[in-house]
Amino acid sequence: MKVLFISSWYPNSTNPLKGVYVKKHAAAIRSAGVEIEVLALTVSYSNKFFEKKVSKNVDENGITTHLIELNSRFYKIIHVDLLLQFSFLKKYFLKNIKPTFKPNIIHSNVLYPAAVMGYWLSKKEKLPHVITEHWSKVDNFLSKSLYAGQGRKAYNLALYVTVVSEFLRKSLSKHFTDPDKIKVIPNVVNTTIFSYKAKLENEKLVFCCVANWGNPKRPDLIFEALQKFSESKKVVLNVVGEGTLLEAQKEKNWNFEINYKGNASPPQISEILQSSDYFLHASNMETFSIVIAEALATGTPVLASRVGAVPELVNKENGLLCDNDVESWTNALKEIVNINFDNKKISEQAQNYDQKKIGSNFLEFYLKIN
Repeated sequence: MKVLFISSWYPNSTNPLKGVYVKKHAAAIRSAGVEIEVLALTVSYSNKFFEKKVSKNVDENGITTHLIELNSRFYKIIHVDLLLQFSFLKKYFLKNIKPTFKPNIIHSNVLYPAAVMGYWLSKKEKLPHVITEHWSKVDNFLSKSLYAGQGRKAYNLALYVTVVSEFLRKSLSKHFTDPDKIKVIPNVVNTTIFSYKAKLENEKLVFCCVANWGNPKRPDLIFEALQKFSESKKVVLNVVGEGTLLEAQKEKNWNFEINYKGNASPPQISEILQSSDYFLHASNMETFSIVIAEALATGTPVLASRVGAVPELVNKENGLLCDNDVESWTNALKEIVNINFDNKKISEQAQNYDQKKIGSNFLEFYLKIN
């Protein structure tokens, strides 16, 4: 069985972290014994008028990856010019992939632009089409976009559409004539890296948070709640990641110890989680939350915003949920430090996100198609 994986959210030279969870799905599929190649087309800002970069490599997971990067100061115009993007993608496929790798299935990721292009390519090649959806802004796209009609066709003519959470499944179901074709397959955690390690006794309460600190994340809630909580407790906060919203917090004076770690590799993040007492995640929206799943895999209890798909990951056995206001966060901090969690059990329950398990779930769909 051969699968062509198409995505516009994928790590590239401009943004090495873009769509890393899509790449993890590809690795999971390969781990299930499926022959898979990735065709990724990304659009990014550049100070150049227009630049097209094409590369082919075998990644660390053994997956042949074809990457088309369209970089321009007019990237927003290119992003909405779907016909232009598709012309590059189709031409590359016909010349560089089809002669040596004839897929049985086209598997696209995220409705716009990849899944619309995947739908067009599947029609042309007369191949079955599967879509995986991560995008929280599908409603907006399907109500306002020039390509909304093509998006609906892509959804409804796909044999299956997988989503990363029950929350996303419910929010998308109204766009389908047959909502039963939507199946939930969560994101992947590398449980070899994010593994259980017994917690050590710390002099201070050690909290950590990990994110790309832009919208919809809410670092302000974490910092302000810890400011109040630290009036009666000794607190350390380890902050991983960068972003404009975090810069605003760095400019303020806080009465507790903060370690800004910057961007970190997965093994480094795992070590920070393993050495922390609690993981904090404040956000206005999450269609899944891979960082929460990674924290749980290390056996670290989670305090998080009660939004989107987060209640599917966090429960009374592995953490607490709270509303997005400082008072709720402060009260939840006071409560969570008095709960006796079974850290090892938290880690064991998070094995549902293991790469091999997710890969076998995708394989099950592929076998039904073939």
